[in-house]
Amino acid sequence: MSDFEGQPSKMSDEELLWLVRHKVRKAIILAVGEEGRIGATALKQKLGISTGSLYYNLRQMSQLITQDDKKNYILTEDGLRIYRVLTAKNDSEAAPKLSKTAELVSSVFFPMWLFSPIYESRVVASVLGPLSLFVLVFVALAGRHELFMLNIRQAVPVNHFSFALSLGFTYLSGFLVLTFFSYLFSGRFRSASSALRQIQNSRVRTALVEAGKLLSSFSVALLPMGLVPGLSMVDRVFQTSILSNIFVRDTLVVLSQTMSIFLISAAVAYAKKMRWQTSMGVALAYFYLSHLISYVSLPQV
Repeated sequence: MSDFEGQPSKMSDEELLWLVRHKVRKAIILAVGEEGRIGATALKQKLGISTGSLYYNLRQMSQLITQDDKKNYILTEDGLRIYRVLTAKNDSEAAPKLSKTAELVSSVFFPMWLFSPIYESRVVASVLGPLSLFVLVFVALAGRHELFMLNIRQAVPVNHFSFALSLGFTYLSGFLVLTFFSYLFSGRFRSASSALRQIQNSRVRTALVEAGKLLSSFSVALLPMGLVPGLSMVDRVFQTSILSNIFVRDTLVVLSQTMSIFLISAAVAYAKKMRWQTSMGVALAYFYLSHLISYVSLPQV
């Protein structure tokens, strides 16, 4: 199924205004309109942007740009209307090209390129998500730690039931919290009744596919949380003392949480078609909630 299927037929005036004011998205509309139909590789080269940025913005404009049977990008009826308005006003701009430094910084701190394969291929999503989960579980068990949302804690001895319960809660809470806050922060929430109507009108198959992709992305985003358990495993195997210093250990915990927050933010932005500022708010909401739940649940079992 194409990622452009199952979209609402109309956009609000606010959403249209936001789209055409964004330089990259404006450049994409102009480029596709000028070519008529164009493949992803040619479009990326024409704009001079990264693959992650291209697919992220294309998902944002799923109601303006679609794909033909040969996977070339073409403008929809609304896209053609906007293209004519832009060209009639001679408002076209040169495709923005970031400097190599800016592109590198963007790729590191907001790595949409990491999640674009998940949303472009079901096979990648079905393999990468479980593989990331397997790596995380293996490292955590070998390092005698358990993951509870965005907290990592020692588990000596390892209680496999408690480990599975914490991990299951982490994934369930992650999916629910990220879905809820992304919808709440998106500005599309008007009332509980309107939200219920959107759920009723959504396609079950499309919703399940999107949920699976979000969980797969979430698995990838949690990989940095295996940093401390991995070093703990190294400590035990090679008789080192990397984590014996509390300051070093706490610093590594903060580092792993920070990396996961940035990855979660990129995953949410790509999955929910959100600006990075909003998606960062969603990731931080999950981070603070994880600490709140961990605090009130003490003493830990």
